Amino acid sequence: MKTHFFKSLFGILLLGCILFNSITTNAQWITNTIGNNGTDPFLNSPDSRNSTGGVLTVSSTAGSVGGNNAVKGGIYNFTSNGVNLDMTSRAAVDPLIAQTFNAVPIANQFKAVAGVPFTVTFTIRVASGTQNNITRNCLVNAFGDKLGIGKNEQTSLYDRTVNLTSSISSNVTFSVTHTFPVGRTQGWIVLNFGESTGFFGGGANDLVILPFIIEGPTVDITQPNAVSILGTFNEPAVPQLIIHNPPGDGSTVTFQTNQETCRNISETINNETSNTGNLDVTLGIAGSAGMFIETTFEFTTTISAGFGGGSSSVKSNGKQNCLSILNAISTTASSAPANEGSIYMGYSSTKAFGVYPYVKVSSTLPLTVRKDSILMFGLVPGSGTPFYKTKKQIIDDIQTLQNLANTTAIKKTKQEALNQIKVWRQVLAKDSANIANPNNVVLSQPFTLTGNGAVLTNSTTVSVATSDYYETSYFLEANVGLSFVFKFGGSGVDGGYEFKTKKTLGQTITNTTNTATTIAYTLQDNDDGDNLRIKIVKDPTYGTPIFILDPTQSKTSCPYEGGYQRDQPLIQIIGTAQNSTTIQNVSLGTPAAFQIKLCNNSNESRSYNLGFVSQSNSSDLLISAAGSSGSSFGTFTVPRNSCRVENYDVNIARRFPTSDVNFSNLEFEFYAACEPTIRSSIFANVGFAAPPPPTGVLANKTEVCTGTPVTLAANCPVSTTPTWYTVSSGGFPVAVGSSVTVNPSVNTTYYVGCETVNYARDRVATKLVLVGTPSTVLNLTTNFTTDSFQIANTTITASNKIFSPASVTYKAGNSLTFNPGFEAKSGSNFMARIGGCGN
Repeated sequence: MKTHFFKSLFGILLLGCILFNSITTNAQWITNTIGNNGTDPFLNSPDSRNSTGGVLTVSSTAGSVGGNNAVKGGIYNFTSNGVNLDMTSRAAVDPLIAQTFNAVPIANQFKAVAGVPFTVTFTIRVASGTQNNITRNCLVNAFGDKLGIGKNEQTSLYDRTVNLTSSISSNVTFSVTHTFPVGRTQGWIVLNFGESTGFFGGGANDLVILPFIIEGPTVDITQPNAVSILGTFNEPAVPQLIIHNPPGDGSTVTFQTNQETCRNISETINNETSNTGNLDVTLGIAGSAGMFIETTFEFTTTISAGFGGGSSSVKSNGKQNCLSILNAISTTASSAPANEGSIYMGYSSTKAFGVYPYVKVSSTLPLTVRKDSILMFGLVPGSGTPFYKTKKQIIDDIQTLQNLANTTAIKKTKQEALNQIKVWRQVLAKDSANIANPNNVVLSQPFTLTGNGAVLTNSTTVSVATSDYYETSYFLEANVGLSFVFKFGGSGVDGGYEFKTKKTLGQTITNTTNTATTIAYTLQDNDDGDNLRIKIVKDPTYGTPIFILDPTQSKTSCPYEGGYQRDQPLIQIIGTAQNSTTIQNVSLGTPAAFQIKLCNNSNESRSYNLGFVSQSNSSDLLISAAGSSGSSFGTFTVPRNSCRVENYDVNIARRFPTSDVNFSNLEFEFYAACEPTIRSSIFANVGFAAPPPPTGVLANKTEVCTGTPVTLAANCPVSTTPTWYTVSSGGFPVAVGSSVTVNPSVNTTYYVGCETVNYARDRVATKLVLVGTPSTVLNLTTNFTTDSFQIANTTITASNKIFSPASVTYKAGNSLTFNPGFEAKSGSNFMARIGGCGN
């Protein structure tokens, strides 16, 4: 007796004594209505044998490709008519799988994601009936039922066993959890059911084939050497946390020891025209092997803060970053106004990249399945570099990087410097926007902190429930290939290609170290009269407290942190409304002089220091002001909104006879002692009346023999004395007077200056006096590159060369002979004469 009869392979689904009826649901796949066109009354409506129909439903936690999860016709079977089917037989199973995929539209197939577990649940309502008052028995698993998992490259892979038991009139529910390791355009689950009937006898096994499309990489990236490394690049540094500094000269914020904050991170290509938006940043790298080698990795690196003390470690597994505090890190009190001395903490690394094939399903109709490519990132082990930077350090780094980009000839170095600048500017802009955001969550309503040394301590929990991102750019050198970069939305830049991504900082994560991360703060101001009105809000990007100072209800000093500025010094020059004065033709030996007025524009009496900016003086001046000399002239208390009654003299004198006579931009400042940056400055330009330089300067001979006297002459004003030297500056005089005699023994240039007791500068040179020692005969073979006077009593023979810029004279008593090889090169000066020392 036949247990099953089928008119069509895909038109009927029948498992033993189970009858499937049509059911509609929004959460499950179901079979079509089953019938056999009336050829077997047992499988149609109930009759005298009182048969009752059955139902099979199948659902998947991953849903269907089309997304509607209400698909009919996705389940098919095969029966062997009572003969057990060999499930390991490719010849028997392969045609059925192919027919299944041909018959089922893409939208109606199950979906899965490579590496992500999913569960398929089967529910069977068993049919029951009687015939001639004999009960029909239906047992599932009579043949030791099996489950097969397949992929299109390997058809017959059955690696699971499902144990099912059931009896008449009972429902059977069982689930299968599976993970497809790689992406596939076709994948399947095949179930084999065995059954028997007590009355009819016999049995058969039946196949149920579930078609799948698996999105994901088609190579197993968990295996060594699955993806080759195409190259590396340096990723820009991005902050993971900002600790904002509070107002108050004694205030600090502390990230305490053993605290840890963790965040999800992700990265996507920021280009809507690129073929894919997927990046995988979870891979470790074997740099020496040139391959990606593992899908799970973790790096940890430690850094000690250069300010505020403390140390921390950064730990990342590619999808989550954790910042752990080994020793407490604090902002520095009085380092900067509120939120300007904040600490930015994060890390950068070297990334490797590669490309691997990937199965993608289109998100728009008509649905299509294609093999695409995915760009893979991975951190190079040991390359993680954490950083701590203040806002000022970031601004300084931008300038340093810009200078590097302007000067380097290395394309990669230049482009990566520019990419880091882009991120730093986003960091600063985002921080400023977060501070000014009126919608920030309020952690503490406005309160007043007075400058009497009172201390307020508290703490707050660091958490972020929303995501924020930075746009990052990566430079790939030209040798990676143009088509590869353009496929991912890249663009050409000088020396290579660039593509952009979004690095997203996700919500904070609790872990076993801390269920909640807290940051403590201490608020204190020690300046009597200071009044700080503060509101504390939550940084929407980093979750840390931001301290907002109300400028309309605050006044601060030492340092000034916002609100009303209590220190407002002003220095003025008597006789001019300008902040500079120019004094010319000051007599030598007397100081340049002018007067100043000291004022205070604050609405309260304040004390300021008066000083001279020594960097503007070359140590050749003696400065005095208000009766004191040096660079600091004392402290002066000035009434509110007024000036001191007395004016003060400023004197500027030359210190040495050799000092310069012209001085410009000499700066005097009036400043708050506790905060020198709050200051008022004036500038002085001074010129002293120096004598004119000597005239008529000459030496009566410019070529002499050793021991021959030379007369030097010069004219100076009556009030000065011609003073002769052998060096252009410094040194000791060799003669004094308008006409003097000297006896040079070597080539010498003489210098003369018109000097007084207060002036010894601006010397004028004579022509070079060449000195020679006579020989009887000279045979010249050595080349000359400097000035020289060569003299012989009888003859000179020359075969040498004279090079520029030498000036050379040959003088012989009888004759001069120039042999082949002698040459006076262009630019040199050569003279040959007959004569002796006396003529």
